[in-house]
Amino acid sequence: MTLPCDPLLLDQIRQAGILSGQDPDGGFACRLDFNRPQIAVAIHAGHRVRPELLPFMALSDAQRLFEEDEATDVMIRPFSNALWALESRAVYDLNRDEAMALPLTPEKFWGTRVYQEMPPPEMNRKSLESHRRFYRYLGTLITHLLDRFDRCVVYDFHSYNITRQQAKGVDDPPVFNLGTRGIDRNTWQQEVDDWLSLLGTIRLPGITPTVAENKVFMGHGELCRRLTDWDSRILVLPTEVSKVYMNELTGKVYPGVTDALASELNRIMNAHFLL
Repeated sequence: MTLPCDPLLLDQIRQAGILSGQDPDGGFACRLDFNRPQIAVAIHAGHRVRPELLPFMALSDAQRLFEEDEATDVMIRPFSNALWALESRAVYDLNRDEAMALPLTPEKFWGTRVYQEMPPPEMNRKSLESHRRFYRYLGTLITHLLDRFDRCVVYDFHSYNITRQQAKGVDDPPVFNLGTRGIDRNTWQQEVDDWLSLLGTIRLPGITPTVAENKVFMGHGELCRRLTDWDSRILVLPTEVSKVYMNELTGKVYPGVTDALASELNRIMNAHFLL
């Protein structure tokens, strides 16, 4: 698979050396200085739904929030290279390929009906174009990092609902889960081991963090699959944080825990490539 790249954006990055702002269509936002061969991404952080789609929605605001990775954007923003989604995965899911990205039927959204009425084809085309635009943008960022450093690590941050895993029979869901099934361990063994060790050094107020590999998620999402296919010099680390930082049923975030996560994740990402 060819690594997508926007030549005009790439020239802009090369000339300015930094990049920040929001996608004109409101799909994502970023802030990058390109001084490290790493990017932190939060592709399910978004909550926005385009106004034209809202009349078709069956999901309430609270129901959407339960399925989103609330505050994962806050967790990655202190890092020097960060990219986060603004649109809800109830519009399109960046961790699925285009055939599965639009949740137009319940089986594409954990059995939940997202739309009370099917959106018109032109709205669906617009959602898929936003999906494509994100990956073209990310491909351009990675192209620049590969040109500079000859490798790139992408920290693919997500969060998950503890109650859902407990309902599946997972008695003690870990605070951090690294999905490694899509990683070439022959190439990246040391980097994977280092990341698991660093996750184990995180300290949170009132919480004893636990770390697991492939216990609740295996890392089979589209972002990991696609970027790994783009170039063998790209390592994607699909890292799940359990929603210990919030009440997943009400959506209330605990700022003290979220702030600690932001600080600690920034610390270990900065330490990761120095090991």
